[in-house]
Amino acid sequence: MNSSLLETQGLGLCISQRWLFRNLDISIPPQSFVGVTGPSGVGKTSLLRLLARDLQADEGKVCSHLQSGQNTAMIFQDLQLADGASALNNALGGCLGRHSGISTFFNFPTPEKEAANNWLEKFGLAGKSRQWASTLSRGERQRLAICRTLLSNPRLLLADEPVASLDSEWAGKTLQILKDSQTQKGGSLVCSLHDEDQVQRFADFVLRLHPSDPTSWSWETLTKRTES
Repeated sequence: MNSSLLETQGLGLCISQRWLFRNLDISIPPQSFVGVTGPSGVGKTSLLRLLARDLQADEGKVCSHLQSGQNTAMIFQDLQLADGASALNNALGGCLGRHSGISTFFNFPTPEKEAANNWLEKFGLAGKSRQWASTLSRGERQRLAICRTLLSNPRLLLADEPVASLDSEWAGKTLQILKDSQTQKGGSLVCSLHDEDQVQRFADFVLRLHPSDPTSWSWETLTKRTES
């Protein structure tokens, strides 16, 4: 049995006649936090969309080793919230894949609402569950989008700059929650980040994309310092 959740083989992507990356061979093991770094425009978002199967590769392939019933989910930069719905109902959108439209037309099952409220509380949004998403601050909206994605219970979580709109305290809390939630279920997190301190603090592996040469990407294993 393959020990990785997902791997790429010779992966390459060309946009507007420019190769973002080529010959990309990586393997994502269970219970790992993979940080994806590089300057703006280097291809971090495009890579995550490839791993999520939202884009088609120009070279190579993505091989998923998730078992039946295990899923991949993505936290998007544009959040994709329903502005005219409450924070709670936006969060509950994460569980729609587990239920028929009829079963959620009038109400969501009580266990799902309890799980959604638990995530809202964990992300400091418990007191705003009835507010429309449009009335929330950008940072609150970003945390709400994370709650929705976590409610889908992904085995492989892809996150595109998930803390870009958060202050340093909430950024650290959020990355720790994401890492813990995936590790506890034997899943993994692939997360694009700009902040090198966050990469060093949370990531187990880092994939660095380089704009000057699409084949000069690098994969590093990070050793965490043990606090005394």
